[in-house]
Amino acid sequence: AVRGDVVEEVVLEDDDVRVVVSGAGGVLSSIVLKGFRDEEGRPLELVRAFSTPPLRMASAGPWNSEPYLVERGEEGVKLRWSDGAGAWVQKRVGLGRGRFGVEVDVRAGGAAGRDGVVISSTGEATGKKGGYFERLSAVVRVNGDLERIDAGKVKGGARFSGLVEFAGVEDQYFLTVLLPDGGVGEVAVVREKGGAAVVAGGGGGAVRGTLYAGPKAHDVLVGYGRGLDETLSFGIFGLLSVGFLVALKWIYSWVGNWGVAIIVLTAALRVVLFPLTHKSTVAMRRLQKVQPKMKAIQDRYKERAKKDPQARARMNQEVMALYKQEGVNPMGGCLPLLLQLPILWALYSLFAHAIELRQAPFALWITDLAQKDPTYILPILMTVSMFVQQKLAPQAADPAQRRLFLMMPLIFGFMFMSFPAGLVLYWLVNNLLTIAQQVATERLLREAPAKG
Repeated sequence: AVRGDVVEEVVLEDDDVRVVVSGAGGVLSSIVLKGFRDEEGRPLELVRAFSTPPLRMASAGPWNSEPYLVERGEEGVKLRWSDGAGAWVQKRVGLGRGRFGVEVDVRAGGAAGRDGVVISSTGEATGKKGGYFERLSAVVRVNGDLERIDAGKVKGGARFSGLVEFAGVEDQYFLTVLLPDGGVGEVAVVREKGGAAVVAGGGGGAVRGTLYAGPKAHDVLVGYGRGLDETLSFGIFGLLSVGFLVALKWIYSWVGNWGVAIIVLTAALRVVLFPLTHKSTVAMRRLQKVQPKMKAIQDRYKERAKKDPQARARMNQEVMALYKQEGVNPMGGCLPLLLQLPILWALYSLFAHAIELRQAPFALWITDLAQKDPTYILPILMTVSMFVQQKLAPQAADPAQRRLFLMMPLIFGFMFMSFPAGLVLYWLVNNLLTIAQQVATERLLREAPAKG
């Protein structure tokens, strides 16, 4: 057996990461991201965040706890172990060229290389602050498709074969994944005590590549390629979310506060959408003016329309003729709402997953725009602003519709209580600007009444 003086810890670090390689088992016992903090304000530890330490880089066996011969050189740390009976493991760990990259080269033979090489472990989330969007998953991109397996739901395991572009673990904001240099044709996600393990089946028990251990920062992930940016889950309106993120980062570079950046972006969106929303408000006012005439038509056909399809068709024809005569589009008031839906969803995804907004303070009690408002003041203000907005908007003729519209602020307020404070801030500012626009539109209509 190969033995040597045991070096307990070797530290590799640059401006972004601090990696601790332990000679006891030849494992990565720590990966600290220098620019990030956990919920207790300590430097963010990825190994302990994702698993019961350490990150061992070899299949299960005694070689993960026995001492290794450790050599430190210009290329990093080399580790060797052998039991003298055919089982052996050799490892090399160094800092990668890209940000948050760790170069790994693991080769094993005999019993140690039988099941491939474990590149990362994931355990149950412990000691972490719970969140509405929090996720702990194994993640594999194989044959161009991204696969996610919830760490808490791994039972019989899962296997993926083909072109493996990366494999590892993730949570809401961070990744620890291997980008192999080649030779990995199969990845297995298997159940282990406390969670799951991701195993890369390298040819002849060898795996070499870059271990990305860092944040889900869009520009950094895109720089690594291989579809790594797909782990940043912005959803069906992902392109819109990325566009908003680019705009927010540009605004932030000028104002220095993410909350202020959200307010500026909201105002910019209102300016862009002003012509459509103004036209919509005018259309709704015109529709409100013709409601008495429309009701008169409906009352005239009220009894016959219930029983006679032809009478109901004539009633609809007269209503449409009235719309045409008065120059009213009954769907004109819906367009801004339809435009708001993809914007709202894109921002919802952005504020939930963008690392830039994690632990980003705004002002006063808002210390994290990615978490819900702990005082619920923002959702309450947003609900009040929606009530004011409803009062200023043209009222529906149907009493049932009016009651439904009055319930909407309460429904939205209840929903937004658990949403990120950044999203609630956006919706509050959007409502306030909408109120200002409604007042301005009313003034314009009084000064230049619509011809009709």
